[in-house]
Parts: sequence; C-alpha cells; structure tokens
Amino acid sequence: MKIFSTRDLLVAFLWAGAAVAAVALSDSLLLRTALCAPMVFFISGHTVLRAIGVWTTSASQHLVYAVGASLAAGIAGGFALNAAGFLTPLGWALWFWAVTAAAALVATSCRDTPDLPAWPAPSRVRLWQGAALMLAVLVATGAYALAVRDEAAFREFKYTEFWMLPSASGESGRITVGIRSAETQPQRFDVEITLDGQPFAVFRSIAVAPGDIWAREIPVPALATRQTAEARLYRPEDNRLYRSVSTLVPPI
Repeated sequence: MKIFSTRDLLVAFLWAGAAVAAVALSDSLLLRTALCAPMVFFISGHTVLRAIGVWTTSASQHLVYAVGASLAAGIAGGFALNAAGFLTPLGWALWFWAVTAAAALVATSCRDTPDLPAWPAPSRVRLWQGAALMLAVLVATGAYALAVRDEAAFREFKYTEFWMLPSASGESGRITVGIRSAETQPQRFDVEITLDGQPFAVFRSIAVAPGDIWAREIPVPALATRQTAEARLYRPEDNRLYRSVSTLVPPI
C-alpha cells in the first residue's frame, strides 16, 4: 500500500466549504472572489486529478492539468445547473463544493492515488532578466493606463442638446428654452416655438460655440387652462429639423 499525503485534500475540502459560506452569508465581492476564484480555476481540478490518478512529473504540469480539469468541471456544472434551474452564485458554489468533496473522498479512499510532484527549487534570477520583467510590467501598465484614459475621454454619441422647460422658479406664464452645443466648430441655429400648434416666437441665426450654452426665458400668455409649447431647432445651412422638444405651460 502506497502512503501519500492527504493534507492538500483536506485543505481543498475546507476551502470549498468556506467558499459556500462566503456566497451564502456575505455580499462582499472581494471575499467571494478571493475564495471562489481558486475553486473555479484550480482547487476543484486538483482534487479531480488526485481522484482519477493522473500522474504528473512536475508542479507546472500538474498546475496546467488542474486548470484544465477545473474548467471542464465548470462546463459540466453549467449544463447541470441550467437543467436544475439553479444557475445562481450559491448554485455554483455548491456545485464546486460537491465536485471537490466527492473527488477528495475518492482520492482518500484509493490506494494507488499518486502523490503530488515535487516543487522545483527556485532558480536564480539574473539582473537582465529582472530588468526585462520590470520593463514588461511598465509597458503593460502604461498601455492599460492609456486605454483607461482614452475610454474615459471617448464619447461615441456626442450631440447638441436642446431643451424647453417651465420656469425654474415655478412662475406661471414662462418657459425656458436652451441649447448646449456639442459640435466641433461654432454653429448657427434657428429656433421656432409654437403654442398649442400656433406660431409664437422665432429666433434666427443663434451663434453657439462648441461647449457653450444659449438659454432664454420666454413669457407666454397665462391662461386658466394648460397649454402645450413646442420648440424646433434648425440649422440654417440646410434648414433641416435638428431637434424637437415640448413642454406643458402651467395654468394660472
């Protein structure tokens, strides 16, 4: 009978239980990730390899096999949990706990389970190797920082804003019309306002620079009934409708 260490199997079983407890009892994303990510990418596959008796000659080979076995267990779990209608964080945690517990139990009971490969002795890192590693880290970090900056500055759908609202002070008989330009160069706009479908006011050739705001508060007849005001924004160069907004005029 071959004697092998089962300490790693005990640790894997306890880790799986801790992952289930973290998902069931905590909403902390950091805690869940710290406990569940190793389960998904290594621990479950490690116990499966021990259970089915896969021999590995080095720690790096065992690591690669364990990652592959973990991903395979995850794919199988996706099918099983989907069929059971339990595709939830707790369902995934219970699945990996079940896989790890079953594999650890099988590995412990088998007599010919291979032991873990020896971990290689640390090799000496030369100066040029450390410098190359640091340069790679700096390049990757710089590229990521540039990508984050470009993403923050990128706006795919920039457009000129146009609005019409009742008076901010709540005063009846007044509406506010405004334009905020998002064009790349100064533009001129025409604004036409109707009240209950009848022409009421017109503003021609309003010059607005990029990023600037043009706004006007307009008095309208205050009636006892509610009125509907509509404003249309045109560009004089082609006289095509650019924006259209409307609002209700509060009654007296």
